[in-house]
Amino acid sequence: MTPAQGILMGIVQGLTEFLPVSSSGHLALARELLGAGSAEDVGFEVAVHAGTLLAVLIFFRTKIITILSECLSGRGDGWRWIFYLVIGTIPAGVVGLLIRHQVSMLFNNIALVGAAWLFTACLLFISEKYAGERVTVVEMGMWRSLFIGMGQAIALIPGVSRSGSTLGVGLLAGVKREAALEFAFILSLPSVGGATLLTIPEWLDGRTGFSMVHVIGGTAAFISGYIAIAWMLRIVSNGKLIWFAAYCALLGTFALAMSCF
Repeated sequence: MTPAQGILMGIVQGLTEFLPVSSSGHLALARELLGAGSAEDVGFEVAVHAGTLLAVLIFFRTKIITILSECLSGRGDGWRWIFYLVIGTIPAGVVGLLIRHQVSMLFNNIALVGAAWLFTACLLFISEKYAGERVTVVEMGMWRSLFIGMGQAIALIPGVSRSGSTLGVGLLAGVKREAALEFAFILSLPSVGGATLLTIPEWLDGRTGFSMVHVIGGTAAFISGYIAIAWMLRIVSNGKLIWFAAYCALLGTFALAMSCF
């Protein structure tokens, strides 16, 4: 992989990790279009996911510090946040550990990816149309957090957007827009972070080491991811998810058409 390819794929990872369009599907497509090869570069995957995690940590640093300080002091709603994050992480953690290797094989099934994109499109459309917007994060209760966590678990299927599924499920569960998006992004820290940690031993066993392309790709993912988070907050507040639903529908239709030839 060349530095230019690393930059472009890092940008793709950062944008699609937080925009509701599925980063896994876009990375596979970008790798194919760039001719970067079908072999998995585990070191690059670790680097770009580290970049997106850092983007979440820095963008929501004030909220994260507040949650932690409230937990330590015993005042405020910090423990509620931690409890709901733990509950929301359980479904993806269990599913990921049980069928992790089976999920990786789904990336080669273009028909499945196309169908998953169409599922994302339908979820975004329905959630935009029937958003409840009644409660904040601290008011949502255990069952709503578990429901959102199940949406995150479904996103293990390539083509299903993690941010789109967690946000969409949150809106359908009656969580207010900004609160649902904030919870969805912070929920990515334990899930994506845990998946990245599980990948590190595979990278070390490969004995490939970290290269400058990995550093460049991770940096590009951090910058584009930070921009994407800010963009998503504006999009969600303005009720514009329908445009992403249309985009996913077009992409899913294209992928299904490709699978027929």
